[in-house]
Amino acid sequence: MQKLTAILSIFFVAVIWASTFPIIKLSLQYISSWGFVALRFLTGFFILSIFFARKLKMDRETLFSGAMLGIVLFAGYFFQTLGLQYTSATHSGFIVGLYVVFTPFFAFFVIKEKISVKSGIAVFLSLTGLYFLSNMEKGMNIGDFITLLCAVFYALQIVLVAKYTKMYDPTSLTLVEIGMVAIMGMGGWGVEKFYCQCTPILIFGILFTGILATAVGILLQTHAQKVVPPTHAAVIFTMEPVLAGVFSYLILGETLGSRGIIGAILVLLGMLLVALDKSRS
Repeated sequence: MQKLTAILSIFFVAVIWASTFPIIKLSLQYISSWGFVALRFLTGFFILSIFFARKLKMDRETLFSGAMLGIVLFAGYFFQTLGLQYTSATHSGFIVGLYVVFTPFFAFFVIKEKISVKSGIAVFLSLTGLYFLSNMEKGMNIGDFITLLCAVFYALQIVLVAKYTKMYDPTSLTLVEIGMVAIMGMGGWGVEKFYCQCTPILIFGILFTGILATAVGILLQTHAQKVVPPTHAAVIFTMEPVLAGVFSYLILGETLGSRGIIGAILVLLGMLLVALDKSRS
């Protein structure tokens, strides 16, 4: 893959992931958070298995590491999906984007990567932005808090991926990870007795997020980041919350208001500061 193609691929993934926020919010009218996560990842696992099942390199260590990644990723997607039941898709997009800021702090504890001054400033800017987005002086919205947990788990997942892919086959890890998310989602959904109202909106939401956002998105990201440096990719991915706000306005008619715009700008500044920090490896 040439560099220009790789850059365009990452931007395409950011667009797809951003568009999922309003789509998931609409889909949750007809299914629970557990159920949506389960069906989304079952679809993604099925699609990826078609292409990579014969190339798997499995052993006990790979299965364990992939399962750990799956548990952390499941927590991230579950909190994102659950949070969308209580907050706007626009808020969710910006708050989820805070994983870019949290990542260097997990990297410090897990893989001993140093925290730079820029990362500290980024945290301050982003948390201040979150204050404006969430109207905390009136009490933090439960949906915003749940979504913040999502960003924390996404950051941890990114660091664990960086650790485990140096030790095991990335394709095998990814399939185990996605399969683990699907299994955990099915377990929770089963407790709810598989509540679901099969509607065209829900079917579209499952297929769109399962095929494009999960299977194709992860595949493109993996191949593109073999060519594009991580910091460049991070800069492109900071467009995701901005695009999430655009899609939420176009599909759901959501707006941020003056305070929300200030908060969104501060969050973006924090994410960009981390992404452009050349002191990070």
